[in-house]
Amino acid sequence: MNTINRLRYLRVSLINACNLNCFYCRPAGTKTVAGNDPAVHTLFENAIDLLCQLGVKKVRFTGGEPTLYKRLPELVAFTKRIDSSITTAITTNGILLEQLAPKLADAGLNAVNISLDTLSRKQFQSMTTVDAFDKVMRGITTAIKHIPVVKLNCVLIDGVNDHEAEAMIAFANRLGIDIRFIEYMPTKYASGKRRGYLSNEQLRQRLPYTLAPMASEPASAARYYTAPELGIRIGFISPVSHPFCAGCDRLRLTSAGILHGCLFSHQGLDLFSLLKEQSPTTAAAIRKLVASKTYRGCAAAYDDENNLPSFVQIGG
Repeated sequence: MNTINRLRYLRVSLINACNLNCFYCRPAGTKTVAGNDPAVHTLFENAIDLLCQLGVKKVRFTGGEPTLYKRLPELVAFTKRIDSSITTAITTNGILLEQLAPKLADAGLNAVNISLDTLSRKQFQSMTTVDAFDKVMRGITTAIKHIPVVKLNCVLIDGVNDHEAEAMIAFANRLGIDIRFIEYMPTKYASGKRRGYLSNEQLRQRLPYTLAPMASEPASAARYYTAPELGIRIGFISPVSHPFCAGCDRLRLTSAGILHGCLFSHQGLDLFSLLKEQSPTTAAAIRKLVASKTYRGCAAAYDDENNLPSFVQIGG
């Protein structure tokens, strides 16, 4: 039944609520939905089961903030029961990891990406409107103790936090975990702030390292480098300056049950409705969606900025 070929990576946005208000993702006042409906949980399970049968080999739970989804450990365990070789991961802001990391590890979570854009408590509160810096730091430490693979994700914005790049690398190096720098992308809430865009090529030129490229998987969003003085990898995810659409292996399921082939796709498949109807054509509809994937990515963002996605709705 493994029939969707190259699309092996499913990102599931469990909930569009978040406990931070990062201005490029979910500004204060943005309408969100609490989630955690038992009926929806069953639909998530059914969707994950079907997509894994069709060939998905990695499932990443995102949000909003996925740790706000109360049954997250159950979903991780459910996914591992489908096939223990499936890689399970989350992307989180880290606030609740101090409490949840042990439970997630017991459920079989393989990896966690923690979003951290600054090492300044004051800057953290300015960017997120929440005083939770210390909780995130404790969450990172706890995750490293319990989860096999931990990485940091950092969005650098010119004139805001770009001066912290070297300090962020040193911080990750002390912890012994990889760090990835993600270009500031055009999104629903960030399209008007394009003056803050800093390309990863510009960033690499600023760094005081002789960076050597490392081998990476064709479908990987990150291109990794290392340096003699570092014991970690530095990853650069460059969807704006160097789109990686040609090698994309991702499908995205929103918290509303819409399956998308691309972050910037304006069309999607209402998978939850098909599952509720127990439609016999569901697998065929998924194959059709996969076949329609354009691999255009950020190029589509310039067609109509009014249709840009929101990370809090579709996941990062």
